[in-house]
Amino acid sequence: MNAIEHTLLSFTGSIQPAKRAWTQAAATVMADESLTMSLAVVLVLVHRNPDVHQKMLADEVGVNPTAIVRLLDQGEAEGLLDRHDAPSDRRIKLVKLTRKGRQVAERLEKTASALRVNLLGDIPNADVETATRVLRLLEERSIRYLAEESPLVSTKS
Repeated sequence: MNAIEHTLLSFTGSIQPAKRAWTQAAATVMADESLTMSLAVVLVLVHRNPDVHQKMLADEVGVNPTAIVRLLDQGEAEGLLDRHDAPSDRRIKLVKLTRKGRQVAERLEKTASALRVNLLGDIPNADVETATRVLRLLEERSIRYLAEESPLVSTKS
């Protein structure tokens, strides 16, 4: 393995452990809300994107349509969100927060923001911007790769 391959392996190998550690830290500070992490993510995403399509929400959360329905059922049962038909197409369900849901989402956002500052606040902004840009580029290229179902480079020697 050459130096570039080693560096790329180190980078891609650090993504999942970092995500797992971040998720655990976020779950710890959000425990006061008595929500599952999945439902907390849904509330924050709907707060940022009012009247989001249910399918788009499932894609953003990274779950299948059946799983998002269960999460939305849970959120509705707790009085945190509502679903309604899209005016242009009744087959499309839009999700919005209730007043209680907005209040919870705002607390979650504030808590997550404080955690981000605590964990990353001493890192130079330019470094965080570079890391974000590289991760987004990896995401974009991975999505394109999957859509094309063909390797970007040949693995044959």
